[in-house]
Amino acid sequence: MSESNLILEVRNISKSFHGLAGSKIIVLDGINLKIDFENNKGKINTIVSPPKSGKSTLLKIISAIEMPTAGDVILYGNKYSNPDGSIALIPEKASSFPWMNVKQNVEFGLNIKNYIPEILRKKREELISFVGLEGYEEHFPHEKDSGFRFRISLARALAVEPKIILLDNPFHNLGKETKTELYSLIEKVKNQYKMNFILATANVNESILLSDNIFLMKKNPSEIVREIHIDDQTKNNLDADKYNSLKSEIEKSFGKHEEFFNLS
Repeated sequence: MSESNLILEVRNISKSFHGLAGSKIIVLDGINLKIDFENNKGKINTIVSPPKSGKSTLLKIISAIEMPTAGDVILYGNKYSNPDGSIALIPEKASSFPWMNVKQNVEFGLNIKNYIPEILRKKREELISFVGLEGYEEHFPHEKDSGFRFRISLARALAVEPKIILLDNPFHNLGKETKTELYSLIEKVKNQYKMNFILATANVNESILLSDNIFLMKKNPSEIVREIHIDDQTKNNLDADKYNSLKSEIEKSFGKHEEFFNLS
């Protein structure tokens, strides 16, 4: 492995459990995925698949908060099975603590790093400002909308200085204006923090707008069927023709499965 690259590998990951009637329910079946991140440049890799195809389960396994039935997650060439802060997960329902205000939520992440009080205060202020919550330090998550709670979760994730942040369908059910703001925020984090993201979504439009690489995962059984790379030139000059070409390419790759997608 090149020292200049961070390689995350998902090797033959399967996940199954037994239903109430004793039947075996297969969520993931032999998922293989390899992502090559550049340490000096953030990337957004997106897993696109229909709803109920196991995306959330896969991200939980990658972050080591859930164990697979079979297979391994490899980070830096080593098995990653115990959460150590290298991989942070932001779930679909942002996980800010409702009994803590913005300042306390961000401090929770910073306390893991054992900063001295002066450095902790400085980093807390920097993160709150960076995610656009300056002036809201004393507000509580339940007082605001999902976009507000996502900003808190993102600041708290950044506080532990992960190598990768996993985003589990975080923009689902958000309004167009809020989505656009958060898309810009993710790009800002990617560029300024050199942060690597893995986004799981069923929204094809979202994947095209945000991604450097798109992994297509079908269901029944879940399987990675294709990788589509979007180079910088295409991404920075994404006109209607290029967008429609990428969208068509994704739809054709799924065939009959495309009906399950949010293609808008």
